[in-house]
Amino acid sequence: MTGTPVLTYRFSIKETLRCHLVSHDPLVIISYGAPLGAPIQLGHLLADRKAYFLMGNWWSFCDARLLAQTRQLYALMTDMYPLHRYIFLVNDGQEARLLEQYGLPHYVCHHNAFLDERLFRPLPGQAKTMDAVYTARLSLFKRHALARRVPSWGLVYYYLPGAREQQENYLRELRRAMPGMRPLNDDPRTGRYRHLGAEEVNKAYNAARVGLCLSENEGGNYATTEYMLSGLPVVSTPSQGGRDVFLDPEISRIVPPKATAVANAVAELIARRIPPREVRLRTLVRIRGMRQDFIRLIESILAQEGRDATFAERFDAVFVHKMLTHPDSPEQFLASHGLLPGQERRIA
Repeated sequence: MTGTPVLTYRFSIKETLRCHLVSHDPLVIISYGAPLGAPIQLGHLLADRKAYFLMGNWWSFCDARLLAQTRQLYALMTDMYPLHRYIFLVNDGQEARLLEQYGLPHYVCHHNAFLDERLFRPLPGQAKTMDAVYTARLSLFKRHALARRVPSWGLVYYYLPGAREQQENYLRELRRAMPGMRPLNDDPRTGRYRHLGAEEVNKAYNAARVGLCLSENEGGNYATTEYMLSGLPVVSTPSQGGRDVFLDPEISRIVPPKATAVANAVAELIARRIPPREVRLRTLVRIRGMRQDFIRLIESILAQEGRDATFAERFDAVFVHKMLTHPDSPEQFLASHGLLPGQERRIA
């Protein structure tokens, strides 16, 4: 049986096709987004070929609903496509233990290890104009209000797809409640929202002294590591999802979810005057170690399939920021790598 499985919960196929080719032979594809989102879209086109799907996730498997959905889809996909293998990439040991409990294949590989360190870096000479910066979408679970006692801080935000009215109302509430907050996406000429690319986000980080992470539950949280690559120490609240994996106690503080505790920790880290290069170096050491773990995973797959297991030499050629691309369609992704059914014969 082939085809696209019927889902029992809603998610956008278009939004969840985020994938990247790691190896052509054996076929190894890494993806991010909804659980098994990319394999669902690509599976029927690769049904007659052995393929390994490495699946990262931006939320936490500690969320019971996400875990239940993942178990359901895994059972469905393994039944539909017996030649395919699935490995869930998890951010920390807690997630690994949960997946182990339910017999879901997994490997600890934090998605922040795939941030491109060239995009986020200290900018010597840039003036520090804010005590802190917070990259967070306009959702209540991000707990922006915990920053209300920080004298000055900048918000890097983005709008979720769909209607913006609720999100805009929330932003207006934040403006009223926290006059020390600067929405950094506001165009200085028009005041309207503008998306910030990586270079502009990096400049925003470098204008601040500390990075903030204030949610209780989410995934590995890219911003945590972006801050530190840019040279900022971090103030975080306790959380599930794995962001604490990167929080070296020498350059970060984990404090109770109280506005006073957040403000005091920001002030303490500012007073310590930790050199940005030290923050970045400690973060790079962790990133490099995690990338070595990923290389070992790929080399184990290569060895299992009887191929040359020297992926370390090819990693730099394979690497892209976040290890994902956004193809227009499953067909476009596979065609770009000569993987559409029958394509290799036509090329030959």
